[in-house]
Amino acid sequence: MTLAIEDLSVSFGRVSALDRVSLTVAPGERVGLVGPNGAGKTTLLDAISGLVRPSRGTVHLGATRLTGLAPAQVARAGVGRTFQSPRLAPWMTVAENVRAGRAIDAAPWLALTALERRRDELAVALTPAEGRRLELARALAGHPRVLLLDEPSGGLTAAETDGLIGLLERATAPDRILILVEHKLGVIRRFTDRVVVLHLGEQIFDGSTAAMGRDTRVLEAYLGRAPAG
Repeated sequence: MTLAIEDLSVSFGRVSALDRVSLTVAPGERVGLVGPNGAGKTTLLDAISGLVRPSRGTVHLGATRLTGLAPAQVARAGVGRTFQSPRLAPWMTVAENVRAGRAIDAAPWLALTALERRRDELAVALTPAEGRRLELARALAGHPRVLLLDEPSGGLTAAETDGLIGLLERATAPDRILILVEHKLGVIRRFTDRVVVLHLGEQIFDGSTAAMGRDTRVLEAYLGRAPAG
């Protein structure tokens, strides 16, 4: 199922966080979402997943209109999500966090993320890297058609980031859309097929990583200058 974002705007009072963003993502695509701090990247994920209501525009997954649905309804429609800071229940075990109210077997997802041996430990005991793996396991346990990842490599070492990319590769499926918010452009180049750049809530680029590095508006947004020559 295709994810279609059309003319999407989000405002907080007089502040425009997103301004008429339109984006279509096909099954199997891996899209990097980048931009300076405050560009609207997390707000876009929030609007897709039902955590904020847009002031205009729509989001559809296939024939299902996601706009206006509660987050739990969006999740049931096929959207999984991770956050900048993993939202785990520290008083619950690792396995209980994966199940998160669903009658599912946590074992396959713990195996995927190398957390089997810690399944009966409380989530509070996990390292930051393990917490990110646990949140990914929980998101995948819902068999999402769309997986939204908000800075999953934040705070990780180079070795931990390499391990994360390996996990994301295993999370890829021909019928699954992945949208990855990242500040580490190396992760974007290694993992994604396509890059969308936001700046001050506006969509200023949609294309390859190679073309992004030559785009005047992108360079001005990141560096405050146009490309030389």
